[in-house]
Amino acid sequence: MTPEVKPLLKRLREVAIEALEERRGLVAYSKMEAQEMDRLARKVEQEALEQIRSALPEASVLPDIENILSRLQQMDAQLAELGAREEISDQSRQLERDDIVWRAFEEVVRLLGIE
Repeated sequence: MTPEVKPLLKRLREVAIEALEERRGLVAYSKMEAQEMDRLARKVEQEALEQIRSALPEASVLPDIENILSRLQQMDAQLAELGAREEISDQSRQLERDDIVWRAFEEVVRLLGIE
């Protein structure tokens, strides 16, 4: 691993850990409805993914970075495909969008070596 990659990975892990902690805080200390809690958790995850995306270079030959970039691109493609679908209700679209974001976040966390 090159010296310039270590600080980048450290920063990406910090962003992911902050989001995980914030998400856990929603569950642990909240008296809100489950649906509202899920909505806020997906918002936290989406914001973390955008922070991670903005910190990444556009391309990389390093496997750790390339895998994260690839997973974010996969999420974008899934969201675009979902956006193009006309046969589903808005509520179903939102639920599927939330699932796509949640799965991407969890995978990025795993790729960053956070358990």
